[in-house]
Amino acid sequence: MTGKRALYRRKPCTKTPCSVLYLVGIYIRMGENMQKNTHAQPPKNTQTNAPNPFLVILANSIGYNGFAFANVLRLPYFSIKKKAVKNREINRDNILQFPLNGQRLGKLKDMRIGNCSFAGSGCGAIATFNALSLSGIQPDMVDIVDFYEHKGLILNAGWGTNPVAVKNYLSGKGLSLKCFKGSESLRVCLQKDETAILLYWWVTAKECGAHYVSIEPCEQGIRIYNVFGDRDAAYEYENIRTFIEKGTYKKAVYLIVMKR
Repeated sequence: MTGKRALYRRKPCTKTPCSVLYLVGIYIRMGENMQKNTHAQPPKNTQTNAPNPFLVILANSIGYNGFAFANVLRLPYFSIKKKAVKNREINRDNILQFPLNGQRLGKLKDMRIGNCSFAGSGCGAIATFNALSLSGIQPDMVDIVDFYEHKGLILNAGWGTNPVAVKNYLSGKGLSLKCFKGSESLRVCLQKDETAILLYWWVTAKECGAHYVSIEPCEQGIRIYNVFGDRDAAYEYENIRTFIEKGTYKKAVYLIVMKR
């Protein structure tokens, strides 16, 4: 979201907002906090970069259902139709090969989705590309982006890609899926014939954001792709819980597991 800007102070409203407007306000603040930075995970927390308590509460309060609700903020396709045509031309000129890592590097950073570059909001499309490759399906990035631009972007990718659309796209490819919300994801042990896409929050002292990664089992546990936006490498961890609990504060949102 997949698709970060530091929160700005706002003057308090003199009127008591209804619950719906309050939720919308949270999403607006969340969007401002997310747009400045890319979705790729930041460096590890240090003593001077301990997670901001308010942002931790925000991340913990917006799980899969919150992202699904945000799907109502999906703008009609005609609002970016001209942009989408240009995006298709740009993306078609890039020949991609698995694995894709480092969305802020090389040809990836300049590819487009909605109103944004892959450097800022491409993690959902990249995770989809990698997961299809791991599942034995030849991925087409142009097709992936086109689907999400029609049915899966929140505010034309300003807030990234909705996990509902990711699940729908994978299901449309004939894959058998199992889905897990929140802490359920931490207990999942991938089998040799499975691969997965994980959506999670990360939080630092001043920023937070949501990020997609693709996962496959390996001899050492699991291998995760496109963890860091500025590193062309995959990383291995013992399991999903280890990944979430290590380094930067992270909160699992949604795990999609598919058969290879």
